[in-house]
Amino acid sequence: MAKAQADIVSAVIIVLIALSLTATALIWGLPLIQKRQDSAIVARVSNLFSQELPSKIKYVANVGGSEVFSIDANGIWILNSSSNTLTFIFFSKVSDKAVDIGRWIGPNCISTGVNTSNPGTLGIDEPCLICVRSDTAGTGYNITYQLGCRQLVGETKNYKINLVSSGVTTSTTKTIRISRKSVSQTDNLIITEIEISL
Repeated sequence: MAKAQADIVSAVIIVLIALSLTATALIWGLPLIQKRQDSAIVARVSNLFSQELPSKIKYVANVGGSEVFSIDANGIWILNSSSNTLTFIFFSKVSDKAVDIGRWIGPNCISTGVNTSNPGTLGIDEPCLICVRSDTAGTGYNITYQLGCRQLVGETKNYKINLVSSGVTTSTTKTIRISRKSVSQTDNLIITEIEISL
């Protein structure tokens, strides 16, 4: 009888040890896994905004038609036609940018984001610029990317991409459509309207 009781007690102790080890692994491991997943998402979003989104807008402005842009992060899109900017804000447990510095990071950034009023040089500068900032929010960070399009000045003609809404200016979608709406010319300024369907 004592041998049977000892076997039961041993089994219970082994189960309790296994449960405590599993709980410890979950308590320490899950945050590390989530941070690693968030690091991958942050890196992908950074790449999409620094390369793919500006390239698609430029391509559609030059060639016409439409392109689809997809992002695998949950966030909020904001299109501001008056400042000619497209903003994406998402939450992450990690940030690859300086946090809480109180300013935007990137070329031609001002206190409100991309400085679209400062023209570039045609053939040298890009028409669309990116600014980014990272601010503490609860247990993580709100990372904000802003794309803005500026005028490019050439020898005889100037070019500008205007971002316009399809009717919706704020959305939480993961896919947006970029379409060339119209091309117009006033004096020496050629304006291409790019419709952003959120």
